[in-house]
Amino acid sequence: MIGDSAGLNNTVSSQVMIGSKAGFKNTTGVDNTFVGAQSGYYNTTGSSNLFVGNLSGYSNLTGTANTFLGAYAGIGNKAGINNVFTGNMAGYNNTNGNDNTFVGNTAGYSNSTGQNNVYIGSSAGASSLTASQNTFIGVQAGVNATAGINTFVGASAGKTTTTGQSNTFVGVQAGQSNTTGSSNLMMGVNAGAANTTGSANFFVGDNAGGNNTSGGYNVYLGTNAGNGRGVNGDNNVSVGGESGRGNNGGINNTFLGFRADAGAIGLSNATAIGTNTKVTQSNSVILGDQANVGIGTTAPANKLHIVGGIANTAGIRLPLTSANAAGTNASKFLTVNSNGDVILATYASGARQEAEEALWQRNGSFLQSTQGEAIIIGQGVNKTPLDYNLFVSKGILTEKVKVAVRNTTDWSDYVFTPTYQLIPLSEVECYISQYKHLPGILSASEMVEQGNDLHQTDAKLLAKIEELTLYSIQLEKANKQQAEELQVVKQKQAELEQLLNQILNKK
Repeated sequence: MIGDSAGLNNTVSSQVMIGSKAGFKNTTGVDNTFVGAQSGYYNTTGSSNLFVGNLSGYSNLTGTANTFLGAYAGIGNKAGINNVFTGNMAGYNNTNGNDNTFVGNTAGYSNSTGQNNVYIGSSAGASSLTASQNTFIGVQAGVNATAGINTFVGASAGKTTTTGQSNTFVGVQAGQSNTTGSSNLMMGVNAGAANTTGSANFFVGDNAGGNNTSGGYNVYLGTNAGNGRGVNGDNNVSVGGESGRGNNGGINNTFLGFRADAGAIGLSNATAIGTNTKVTQSNSVILGDQANVGIGTTAPANKLHIVGGIANTAGIRLPLTSANAAGTNASKFLTVNSNGDVILATYASGARQEAEEALWQRNGSFLQSTQGEAIIIGQGVNKTPLDYNLFVSKGILTEKVKVAVRNTTDWSDYVFTPTYQLIPLSEVECYISQYKHLPGILSASEMVEQGNDLHQTDAKLLAKIEELTLYSIQLEKANKQQAEELQVVKQKQAELEQLLNQILNKK
């Protein structure tokens, strides 16, 4: 014990206390080394501590296994353990924080109960109070941070971060303006330097995302990638030096290659691939104008070179892209030259005879013959009357058939008009006996010769049904009249029988 009142109350051995009132109140704490005026002053039972510097570990009571080097280092520590504070006022306000390492002037100055932190550099993590699991390395790295789970490496890295957490900033001034942004990774000098509230960004490269302030979920890889005025959108990907620097106001865009970029502001869902490639409209994918694209080949010979990889296959398919057909007399088509290059040819050039498809056209949702010709489906159709447009052999199978009726006169309601002349049944009987079919109905031979016109046949058959109805009505009226007449006869007969009985009874 060396110094005025050094270790004055000490009751155990194995202590080194040098300086005025160093370890003044130590009682049973063992294996302590206190060097400096009033260092370890209030220590009572704390053990295995090393305090070097004026007032270092001054307030320590029960804290154990701490190393405080520097004037005022760990001055407020009371029960914290396993801490290393090196530098003037390093860990100044730490009270119960454990397992912290603070190296540098005022490093971890405000930490009170935070744990598992590493602050290395002048003022590194100086404002942190209760945050844990931070690693700040560099002058003023994370100087204003109050939240945890951050890693800041580099002078002024994460300098203004307050409540942002789960960030990793590596590089001088990387993420230096961040305040509440979280879950960011920014590596490189000035990477994400202007970011304040943007979260979930991944910036790697000097100045990458340097002007982003609030944009989130961006990936910028390469020096100056995504570093441009107004580049502050969300969900962008820029990979390559100086790529995406013109993505002013853009969102959901992708730029791959050195200086691949947006050629207009406010783009979305735009992609530029290749060195110096520019895209100028949204919802577009642009490849470098000097590049050939190969699919299934390692040496593309043209802008797009496709090798199917399977024998007798072209490797390309073009599905229908429009419900509207081309012009009625379209004469252009795609073909290939002797080198296999796709070219646009015309019928007039003699490269191809006019295709049968030219006989057809679309009209809205309908397919029409361009010249209005009749259509034959199947084989063996020998008769094609001029009044018809469709001829089908072997029959048609359908779940529904609807025949159009042009006007009311084509239907059979006329049978029920007062002026209709109903043929007497006796005449019908004579007609059937002579011709073997009903009047007004085609015979079997006529059906074979002319065909069955469903519209006319249905109308005529209904007319016959309606005529049967009229015949039935006539019969019902006649039967009713006969019944009435028979009733009169029966009544008169009964009266006669009654008179006859009266006469016979008088005799």
